[in-house]
Formats: sequence, structure tokens, C-alpha cells
Amino acid sequence: MRNAELETTPADASDAEALALMRLVHLIEAVHHDRATSQLDLRQRLVIQGLGLWGPTTIAALGQRLGVSPSTMTGLGDRLEGGGYVERCDHPSDRRATLLALTRKGKRAFEGEKDFYRRLLGQALASLGAPERRLILRALAEVPPSGLTARSPRTRRSGSA
Repeated sequence: MRNAELETTPADASDAEALALMRLVHLIEAVHHDRATSQLDLRQRLVIQGLGLWGPTTIAALGQRLGVSPSTMTGLGDRLEGGGYVERCDHPSDRRATLLALTRKGKRAFEGEKDFYRRLLGQALASLGAPERRLILRALAEVPPSGLTARSPRTRRSGSA
């Protein structure tokens, strides 16, 4: 269900709207320490969130989706495996590939992240009226996952050295 009022380009966002999003991201990462994964760093949380969203994924594909180099992704996988959040599994059709999958602890962490974001949305939108809250929540639900993928860490912008 596409709504014409929700279709925008990056140029459509005002400075005020960009700063509002920046404040929200700051609130998520810098201020809130009451989340289930507060002992993990940002990249480790992104791996848990990615695996929770996409299911078991190869280390290479997960790194590519998150914009993380293969060596960094391997280190993240090692640390999360050591903490009991993920496990390495054989790929069902490619013997050369290894999948990362959430363990029970990792699934609990992912559920905790969902609860954290649900509470955060409630706090952030509490001062708005019901129609405005519905509009924002509907707009968030419409953001396509493919619109949020990172550029490859090795990709350079044309014209940059």
C-alpha cells in the first residue's frame, strides 16, 4: 500500500527533519543503556539484528549487507560466537560457505532489541496525536529493507581517490 504523500527523495527532507532523525539515532545509541544488548557494541548489535531479520546468513553476505569488510565480519562473528549469541553452521548447499545463525541467547537478544525499539518508539511519539503516530508508524513500515543496505566497504565514489 503506497501512499503518494510518503514518496519522497532525499532532497525532500528538511534540515529540521534530518536533525530530528539524528536526535533519534543519538537517543538510540548514546543515551539508552537499558537495552538487552547494552554490553555489545554497535556492530555486534547490527549483526544480531541482521540475523534476526534475515535468518541464518553467510558471513560474507551479512558483511556485505552491513557494509563491513570480511576480516571485520569474521572478528565480529568470533566475538559473538564466544559470547554465545551466534553459532557457525554448515551451508546446506555450498560446502565452502559457513552460515552464522542466532543461538537461543542470540534470539533472546534480538527479541530484547525489538522490545527496546518498541519502547523507544512509544517514548519518541508520545507527545504526538494518534493520527500523527499512525502516519509515522505506517511510513516506517513502508521503508523497504533493500533501501537500507549499506554500500560495500570497498566501493569508492566516482571521482574520489
